[in-house]
Amino acid sequence: MSAGPGANLAAQVYAPLHTTPRVERWGWTWPRWNDARLPFAALLTLYGVLGFTFFGFNRSPWQMLTIVVTGCALDMALGWLLARRREVPLSAYISCCSLALLLNYSHSSWLLFLPVWLAIGSKYVLTFEGKHVFNPSMFGVALSLLLTRELITAAPAYQWANGNVALSAFILMAALVLFFFRVGRGWLVASFLCFYALQTALRAYIMRHHLPPEVLFLGTLGAPSFFIFVFYMLTDPATSPGGRRGQVLLALAITLVDLVLHLKESVYTFFYAALTCATLRFLFLHARAAWKRGAGESMRRLLSSAYLKRVGLVGGLGAFMAVGFTVAAAPGVRAKPLAFHMDRVDVAAAGLGSRMGHTLEELDPRIGHVAKWLVAVGDAVATGDYDGDGRLDLFLTHPLATPEFHAGLYRNLGDFRFERVPVPALERFATRYKEEGLAGGGTFVDWDGDGDADLAVAVAFGPVRLLRNTLRETGVAGFEDVTEAAGVTDHAVSLGLTFLDYDRDGHLDLFVLNAMTTYLPDYSPPVPLNLFRLPQPEYPDDRRMFRFMHDGWHNATNGGLNALYRGRGDGTFEKVDVKAMGLGDTHWSLAVSTVDLNHDGWTDLYVANDFGPDDVYLNEQGRHFRRVAGKLFGEIGKDTYKGMNASVADFDRNGWLDVYVSNVHHSLQAEGSLLWMVGPGEDAFTPAFHDEATFRGALNERRFGWGAGAGDLDNDGWPDLVQANGMVDDRLDGPQWRIPEGQRKDYWYVNHKLMQSGPEMHTYADKWGDIRGRTLYPNEPRRVYLNLGEENPGHFVDLARELGMEEPENSRGVLLADLDDDGDLDALVTNQHAPVSLYRNTLRGAASTEAHFVGLTLVGNGTGTHRSAVGTRVVLSYVQDGRRVEQVQEVGVMGGFSASSDPRLHFGLGRYSGPVKAEVHWYGGAVQEVTLEADRYQVLRQPADASALRGSATP
Repeated sequence: MSAGPGANLAAQVYAPLHTTPRVERWGWTWPRWNDARLPFAALLTLYGVLGFTFFGFNRSPWQMLTIVVTGCALDMALGWLLARRREVPLSAYISCCSLALLLNYSHSSWLLFLPVWLAIGSKYVLTFEGKHVFNPSMFGVALSLLLTRELITAAPAYQWANGNVALSAFILMAALVLFFFRVGRGWLVASFLCFYALQTALRAYIMRHHLPPEVLFLGTLGAPSFFIFVFYMLTDPATSPGGRRGQVLLALAITLVDLVLHLKESVYTFFYAALTCATLRFLFLHARAAWKRGAGESMRRLLSSAYLKRVGLVGGLGAFMAVGFTVAAAPGVRAKPLAFHMDRVDVAAAGLGSRMGHTLEELDPRIGHVAKWLVAVGDAVATGDYDGDGRLDLFLTHPLATPEFHAGLYRNLGDFRFERVPVPALERFATRYKEEGLAGGGTFVDWDGDGDADLAVAVAFGPVRLLRNTLRETGVAGFEDVTEAAGVTDHAVSLGLTFLDYDRDGHLDLFVLNAMTTYLPDYSPPVPLNLFRLPQPEYPDDRRMFRFMHDGWHNATNGGLNALYRGRGDGTFEKVDVKAMGLGDTHWSLAVSTVDLNHDGWTDLYVANDFGPDDVYLNEQGRHFRRVAGKLFGEIGKDTYKGMNASVADFDRNGWLDVYVSNVHHSLQAEGSLLWMVGPGEDAFTPAFHDEATFRGALNERRFGWGAGAGDLDNDGWPDLVQANGMVDDRLDGPQWRIPEGQRKDYWYVNHKLMQSGPEMHTYADKWGDIRGRTLYPNEPRRVYLNLGEENPGHFVDLARELGMEEPENSRGVLLADLDDDGDLDALVTNQHAPVSLYRNTLRGAASTEAHFVGLTLVGNGTGTHRSAVGTRVVLSYVQDGRRVEQVQEVGVMGGFSASSDPRLHFGLGRYSGPVKAEVHWYGGAVQEVTLEADRYQVLRQPADASALRGSATP
């Protein structure tokens, strides 16, 4: 339909709406078989099916079904109530399929209804002369992005990554054959593609110093989402112009608005540009009509009963939804006042200060542009009493500090004072880190079973290091490196390791995580990955040395193969074939927790992975591990998230240990933390996992989450959480890379373009954008999620500001431990670009407190149970106010990402101060019942035989 030469501007830009012949049958209006919308609806349905079965969409078919069914029902209901029209809701089906594909939801099913209401409601409220002006799906998408504070984001570009080029070609050909030639929008599409290609070329020139031009072009013009927008949303006959001139003008307007948004580094430019142009058209049409009719007539139409009925019905439904969501998912509120504060301790005065170094500049200069991303981790803390004086000492790693602070042992002098202890075995991390690797984490544990705390160090770009404590042998605490003698010499790229007794032979076994691939692919013989010294090219255009970045954003499988070493009991280990053991996944593993998830008496593993699903391995009696994975997104082992942390605690006190996994939650990634509430499953071996982070108030939304410590901060008997957040800033960039403060932008905008390209691009580090001088979600406030306990069991409220821990930083590990032995948990948070943050809990220092506790150290008999008692489960019970209270904890080594845990079990008792019963399920041994006194740390030693299983612990 062409605009006549004498038509006014509005008629030129927007011709009369396209109408489709329909038929009446059984009292309903049906589309004809040749309706151009039918193949479009079929294509969207096909995209959904492919996404759920092949592409790994981070949403489930039930979510799509919910959106489609509720949208169609709402459209039919409004059509009947407002116009007594009974029509098959094909348009609503198409709009809601688009919403399901284009939007990403953060766990909560209640959020699904908002874009549905916006899309369908706009058809009945935002009209001109009885016809809707906004494309419903575009309106629902754009407004959802604007209104939900990133609880809803655009579907991440990487969801289309599998077969990116092939899928784009499929979408393009399907559009041309089934839809495009039938709706008369050729000028709109052709002109938009031309304008947008020119605009992309301009942006590529502007960003030439930050991103290779080919990455921007392929990531933008080759993305399936781009073609979906161009061919299916932009060309909507009901809301796009029919005339040639109008189509060209609309294409130009959207391109220009999109360019302005790109210059502001927005990541949702398609939707916002289309919304801006449609809004301007909506206002223009009504302003012109008001000018012609006069103010009085326009006001009468606006206040007509028919229009008010539409507004009232749609608006009332929206208000009802808002109230329902607030009731169901609003953050909890703590009724009782806080009885404590987390006082910040001067780390320099405490002896824990450090200075930042130049590690970023020492990496291979060919990857200097992305060094800040590659070495954004490794700042870790471990605690244990290495010298046997009864106080918890610290081991800190800080790879971005000056070399002497890369790895350090700090002896606890009491009263939050520490002294650095020289350890010759750690000197390699200060002098030979370019050759032997950076310390990336550590843990204290008596792995050789001689009664003193040894030290194991996770290493990136070298073998992990095992340091044996000499206290029992010489009477003097110290460490000697026995890595080679112990048989643990494999090259690693590790940020964490742990110990467990997977086969219940009484000896500790070592499990080493590998985040990145340990050896560069494509080389023969294999070349160990060392970012300080990458191989030189062997022939022109040799780029093999750069192929170590993740091969996917939602299911990366080119990470390192984790390693399992079986302890022989004599201080040495033998390497186990992890593939034969069922542990052969090569995800980007960052954190691990050992826990008996199914209560069968064998330690299981929860491994948190970046760029894809976590791995839950159930121990099959030491012979094999079974990976647990559901069938649909949202079930255990089927997430597409960025798992950073795995912390274990019984948050709802149902007797089953739950798992908290921190994730990234920002624009493009409405993911957020996972809170797996665990309980009995359909069979005895496989427990049930339900993610309830949103409804329990522990989502950690709008944060770049890292480590999280679980522990009872207020001693009320309910575990709390401290969450570390923030990625990287520009503090460590050299002066030549500094960007003026007013021009600093978020690197995520650059990274988004990379995410839209395929793995043939983003797997190679030399194709990544330049991060120097730029920031990526920097210096974000921490969260302290206090468990509401009796007020609302297992639900949380963030009180970081009130407690004094909200300080923003680029934080990593969180240690919760009683560093001053006064009965409450203190906190130490490691910071990637600064010294650690240390906090003293004032709870037990109050003049009068009702926050009682029990502390328990377990010592195994060294035969059936290892001396460290790792894997032992304790069930604490007492009667308070006529009710039986039970708490469950399990002895483990790691306390989350980049942090170990207090080796002592700490139970808060609240107001209860009497004796408590402890049922100790010795790992690999019998059950022992003991009585413990409140407000004391006690030691319980496992009897050598099973005949003496009752008694009391000793102080």
